[in-house]
Amino acid sequence: MTDFNQLVHLADDLYARYEAQGNLSDLSLAIVHYRSALTVANSSAVLSNDARSKLLGNLANVLSIRFQRHGDMADLDHSIECHLAALDLRPPGHPGRSNTLSNFATALLVRYGHLGVQTDVELAIEHFNTALDLLPPNHPSRLLPLMNYASALFSRFEHTGDISDLNHAISQYRAVVDSCPPENRADSYYNLANALLSRFKLDRDPADLDLCIEYSCIALHTLKEGHADHPLILSGLATALVRRFELRGDFVDLETAIKDFHIALELRPPGHPRRFSSLNDLADVLVLRYKEQSNFPDLELAVEYYRTALKLLPSGHRDEGMLQDNLGNALFLRLARLGDVSDLEEAIEKHVLALELHAGDSTRRVVTLEALATCLDIRFEQQGDPADLRAAMDYYNEALLEAPMHHPHRAAILNNMVSSLQTHFRHYSEITDLDRSISYCHEVLDILPLGHPDRAVTHYALASVLLSRFEVQGDEFDLDQAYLHCGTSISMRPGPDPGRAACDLMLGRILKARLLPWGDPRDLEPVFQHLRTAKDFCTLNHPLILDVYADLSSAYFLQYLIDQKPADLKEAFGHHELSLNYGGGASWPAFRASLQWITDAETYGHHSGVDAYRTAMRLLDRYVLATRCPELQQCFVRKYVADLTFNAASCALRYHQPIEAIETLEQGRAIMWSYLARVMTPLDDLRATSEHGAALADEFERISVQLRRVPRNPSTSSKDTKQLLKEKEGTVEQIRRIEGFKYFFMPTPFSDLVKAASDGPIIFVNASQYTCDAVIILHTAPPIHVPLPQMTLRDVSRMAARFQELTRNAASLTSEDQEARLADLLSDLWDNVVYPVVQKLVPRITRGSRLWWCPTGKFTSIPLHAAGPYRTGESTLAQVYVSSYIPTIQSLLRSRAAAAPEVTRTRRTSFATGFLRNRKSKPPSPRPTAPTTIAIGHPWSDETCNQLDVIRNRIPPSMPFKRLEGEEVTGGVVLGALVERAWVHLACPVVQDYIRPFKSGFVVRDGTLTVYDISRACPQADFAFVSACQNNTEDISAPDEVMQLATSLQHCGVRSVVGTLWPVDEEVMRRVVSVFYENIISRAGGSMDPTNAARSLNDALKTVESGVPLSQRIAFIHVGV
Repeated sequence: MTDFNQLVHLADDLYARYEAQGNLSDLSLAIVHYRSALTVANSSAVLSNDARSKLLGNLANVLSIRFQRHGDMADLDHSIECHLAALDLRPPGHPGRSNTLSNFATALLVRYGHLGVQTDVELAIEHFNTALDLLPPNHPSRLLPLMNYASALFSRFEHTGDISDLNHAISQYRAVVDSCPPENRADSYYNLANALLSRFKLDRDPADLDLCIEYSCIALHTLKEGHADHPLILSGLATALVRRFELRGDFVDLETAIKDFHIALELRPPGHPRRFSSLNDLADVLVLRYKEQSNFPDLELAVEYYRTALKLLPSGHRDEGMLQDNLGNALFLRLARLGDVSDLEEAIEKHVLALELHAGDSTRRVVTLEALATCLDIRFEQQGDPADLRAAMDYYNEALLEAPMHHPHRAAILNNMVSSLQTHFRHYSEITDLDRSISYCHEVLDILPLGHPDRAVTHYALASVLLSRFEVQGDEFDLDQAYLHCGTSISMRPGPDPGRAACDLMLGRILKARLLPWGDPRDLEPVFQHLRTAKDFCTLNHPLILDVYADLSSAYFLQYLIDQKPADLKEAFGHHELSLNYGGGASWPAFRASLQWITDAETYGHHSGVDAYRTAMRLLDRYVLATRCPELQQCFVRKYVADLTFNAASCALRYHQPIEAIETLEQGRAIMWSYLARVMTPLDDLRATSEHGAALADEFERISVQLRRVPRNPSTSSKDTKQLLKEKEGTVEQIRRIEGFKYFFMPTPFSDLVKAASDGPIIFVNASQYTCDAVIILHTAPPIHVPLPQMTLRDVSRMAARFQELTRNAASLTSEDQEARLADLLSDLWDNVVYPVVQKLVPRITRGSRLWWCPTGKFTSIPLHAAGPYRTGESTLAQVYVSSYIPTIQSLLRSRAAAAPEVTRTRRTSFATGFLRNRKSKPPSPRPTAPTTIAIGHPWSDETCNQLDVIRNRIPPSMPFKRLEGEEVTGGVVLGALVERAWVHLACPVVQDYIRPFKSGFVVRDGTLTVYDISRACPQADFAFVSACQNNTEDISAPDEVMQLATSLQHCGVRSVVGTLWPVDEEVMRRVVSVFYENIISRAGGSMDPTNAARSLNDALKTVESGVPLSQRIAFIHVGV
């Protein structure tokens, strides 16, 4: 026992000396001696439980103190074990049990503060409750457990948000303040002040905030000089001053708070375990001052302090997630100031890390989810990856699920979600996006009290969504509601409010949408008034300045249509040019205004609609080219190009401008086929030419991205913008010097397009919502406009649907009734569409000549080549002329140019080689002098053997022939055949996807060889015969334009293609194939010429006419040269 007493006495002395002098070595030695004493006690049979429990309590206390100095969790865990062991030695009824319970609960509360394990705080509250129940009401020992009990309740409130815990904690803190001795008054007042501040954040009661500041000041004044809690209480006072600044706007409070935080940081020098907390606090308030005063050094310092705080933070600390979030938010602010993308990427990285650290903490997760979603929204705006937009919406949705109805961030999250839904609607046109947005806006207005400043933002957002829905559905109620909500938003923004420009712009749009063609012209004046006000509120680089210019141009144009004053037209064009100043011609606001010009011109029947359509086509082409994401490119093309092209051509023809119509149709079709079938932009084609072409494409893309950011980046000067535009012009000039890119970034002129008619006329057939027309392009004469007055867009759609109905199962249609109905339909096609064209051709083009059809829209699913009267003694089109099809005029020109000696294209060849390598197939063998005929059969069966035998028998033995079947039919082999200057017969199964034509392709042993794959290999085959049955994945009636696989192959580079519009019987296919190859060999005197394919097919179909159903004969088409 002597050893035990000596050890305890020595440890007590060391601990007392530590308290007096603060020497950590004394504390560590005290722990060593307490542990030695405990070892002696455990080996003693006579030592009382009271002595053991007291020793365990002392050891636990000193371990806890050392933990607070060093932060070693092992000390805290050992302390809790000692308290638990001491508690076992003091059973219920023991006079010291309440003290041990209180100490044990305190240690649990400390551990909760560092690790955030919920069971720790729950147990702490339970044990504090029990300890207090064991003590009489006025017992002097109640003070400390009462204070800690209140702290535990407050900690649980911070985790769960349960206001009852907070109110209970405040009442307990008040009880402590009323009874505590002077030496404990500082802590008591600080704790009460901190709890009142938390309640203020929830209830916004100024009385709580004023009391918080008052009690914090009392706590500071009662502290002894140099007290360890001085920085803690000073930071609490500074935090309250910040909140009062946010409430009342007194900058004295903000500056005082910054000063106090600086002092608190100085009181926690390097090495202090809580220095990270002071750095975070100071960074927070510097960010706030930056937001108020835009003093950039404040933001730079804040970023530096956040980084330092994270480095000082103990491993596994519960505040790490909060600090990661704070740093991410500061980087996001710096991104807005400097536009450095690396800041955005790091901000996203920090928020993602914080989200992982906040697992299980719904309160913090909501804030982090919101911040992460916002960053992804911005990255989508900058880089255009739809995955970012979808991820942002998912995070917003998740935040809404975790945020209860009255969560302080719920309204902001809903508003942000509305913004993302509007963006999603603009790209994907899903009306449910608008419906959800309207619902969310109404929820926000229900959440925010009247007079709340954020209500103005929500009223504006609701007006914007309602206007968008009106533009889609035409419901006047939506327009009236939009007007009311926009007016409300303006009324809540007195003076130079930052959002006033957007509101006036929106109200101008709404008022313009309410105008009727027969209304009073003076009704336009309020529109101008609001647009001019919006312009006055916009600085030079304001994000909305392009929209304001574009809407002013639209308004002036409408006024010109009404009053016919040239000055208005001049203003319209002037503002339109201004709307293009930042973006190098790829301005979305200008495109949107052009669409409005079109609507107004069509409404008033004005000839300037031709110019409006031309402008819209040019802007759309450039905007799509500047969009980097293929998915978004396809969305824009599907949404706008088809209708815009067809209506533009109709408008040009109505105003007697057939050349304009031809250039427009060619431009629109080139866009559609490039982006929807090949999924390759002109920049992709440019990259495929050479290293120099790739470098120019990258440079063009870089400049375009920078120009699109100009209106959103206030740090970009007009001088910078002019320099970027100059660089872009220089890059475009260099690109146009490359062969094949003479008309890059501009439509191909008619003078070049007309060259395609050298071997026969080209006929565009177009159906728009206004008219149906044909345009004949002749090589040596002006184009001829052929109106089709008997046809409307609806008639064309119905005719296409009837053809689909009668030919969908063409292989089984043999009844005379079916044949008669099909003949009647072809007769209608002849009378209303084809015969008017033939009437114009007969005097100019000799019988038996070739002609090329270039149908648009629904005409692409109608067999124009098969039209005829189908009456005895009268000739069908096939008996008068030889028909071919082309997707675009440029594809025909390219195919003819390909007859020249082949030019090596290194990058495309490397793509094909890579594809072959990936498919694990052998590369194509060296090309022989004479074109090789490559017959490719079924990859899984021998059902195409007869067809391949027929081809072998028709091809002269002197000509190279290669036959591939079964395991040999892989993607690499088929692609290798297509990239040769060969004749390829494709009898492998076909997949035809009309919704996603780039997914159409050939079923091979290792999957599907798609048009997308083929286009990237730059096929150079002279001829391809697609003889397999088609497996359509979609209804042919779904798309605006049907892109057949045969036509897609020709557009990708195959010079001449024969295919079918729908499946035909195997025996019919065998007969046609046999006669076709016999014809083409005999026609060229034993050789094979792809330019003879159309005539050979035409003759073959006449030969097999007997015994072959009409529906089967007319299925065959020729595409290309």
